[in-house]
Amino acid sequence: MSDYIPQLVKEYEVRNFFTPPLDYDDVDKAELLIKIESVETFIKDVYFNGNMPSRDTAKIPALLLVVSQIIQNPTLAKKYGAIVSEKLGDYSYRLANETGNTPYNAYKVYREMAFSILRAKCSSTWKVYKTNDGL
Repeated sequence: MSDYIPQLVKEYEVRNFFTPPLDYDDVDKAELLIKIESVETFIKDVYFNGNMPSRDTAKIPALLLVVSQIIQNPTLAKKYGAIVSEKLGDYSYRLANETGNTPYNAYKVYREMAFSILRAKCSSTWKVYKTNDGL
């Protein structure tokens, strides 16, 4: 079992993201903690210059990235409702994004959301201030 103590997203938050909650038989505590540690290290090193951000700042992107790692498993994606396609007898279907052009992959949507949030929180906004106004 991993001895990592999550700082941005807690184990129960990841489990409760799914409906029904993610079962320990599907993803055990050790596997989940290593996924959380990987994501938190990635966020810290890539987006915050090696400094751990506050939980308020990066909780949601961390959660989305951990969830995206879990639902890449096709069995779990089907069990927890994040399927890409399904075949029922002679009938089959494939979910698509809003344009209908590319296959819909729930894990990609969560990843894109997380990266968009992180970019927004870490981007520098340039501002011009007028100095020495009274001179």
